[in-house]
Amino acid sequence: MSDKLNVLVTGGTGTLGRHVVMRLRQAGHRARIFSRHPKGHVDTVQGDLATGVGVARAVTGMDAIIHAASATREPLGGSSVDVNGTRRLLAAAHSAGVKHVVLVSIVGIDKVPSYPYYRTKLRAEAVVREGAVPWSILRATQFHEFIDAMLDGLARLPGVAMVPFKLQFQPVDASEVARRLVQVVTAEPAGMLPDFGGPEARDLKSLALSWLTARRSGRRMVNLPPPFKFGRQIAGGGLLCPDHQDGAITFDQYLVGKYR
Repeated sequence: MSDKLNVLVTGGTGTLGRHVVMRLRQAGHRARIFSRHPKGHVDTVQGDLATGVGVARAVTGMDAIIHAASATREPLGGSSVDVNGTRRLLAAAHSAGVKHVVLVSIVGIDKVPSYPYYRTKLRAEAVVREGAVPWSILRATQFHEFIDAMLDGLARLPGVAMVPFKLQFQPVDASEVARRLVQVVTAEPAGMLPDFGGPEARDLKSLALSWLTARRSGRRMVNLPPPFKFGRQIAGGGLLCPDHQDGAITFDQYLVGKYR
């Protein structure tokens, strides 16, 4: 790879994507954003992986792609974006002569296969592994923002937070994953990379207590049994990578930054 690259970032306005774009530009690379809603951002192509609109224009002139777009809220696990959209993206990238695609995936999805979205992510990985474009795949643990939003959803009833105490997570800061992605995309394609995890593996009871304290909430926590088979797999540590505690920013530090 040359010193300065033209990099397309799919999902470039999202939780991870905006950090990736910032770090690429700080390092002197060009970062083009591909998003359904790029308004207010520079060097953007508006489009949609689910339909293919804008994809060919987005990949034109690009050396590499960081594929961070994902349909986490789409029914049936996001197949139209994560699987079919990835296939469209790679076909266009191959035609445009793109030399490297980096897929962002999730630690442990092969250990929690009963969750539909994780099955979809495995299928997206399989599409990338077909090799239409030379590739790297980086799996990361859950972002701090994900844990924050999940706990907010569990605390909707008045006065209580209904928390599955035994679920286990290893939250990581999105900016640190972005830094690693920039290192990956500026190197040669490397296939399946080591997992990238946060600094601490914690149960959701502990994370919820930190979250309630940071928000100065007097809510009472009520334990819920892990829901469904995938809940039991997560409680058993399926989403953890204890040998890869790469991040430095803890969930408590994230909470201080957001809620202080």
